[in-house]
Amino acid sequence: MKIYVHTAEKKENGWYFLCEASLQGLQAKRHMLVDSDACAFAYILEAADAFVYVIMPKEVWGAMKEALRTSEPVFLVGNDATIELEGIHEEVAYLIENIAGNANYGEEMEQAVTAFFA
Repeated sequence: MKIYVHTAEKKENGWYFLCEASLQGLQAKRHMLVDSDACAFAYILEAADAFVYVIMPKEVWGAMKEALRTSEPVFLVGNDATIELEGIHEEVAYLIENIAGNANYGEEMEQAVTAFFA
């Protein structure tokens, strides 16, 4: 299952990534992947019997970049719950470093990440 973040808002205690989905029963997995086809980052949430991928498209990369710069917490806000995306700073920093110059992620993803996060 995939959940798509559609916008991000800055509040005094961190960044809030907004989605239109139920987050009930989901927990932060502290791990991220890359969706090269969608040119997006994907944070993994864990349910009792499955993984849920929180897709973060280019539209929210500015918020991610600012959260990385300031080390402010990042929260996912759904219809019925809010979850702190624990470990997102380390995961995104690792992926940015790993994607730079790495054709395994696809040319479009590599160029987009390098240009945006450089």
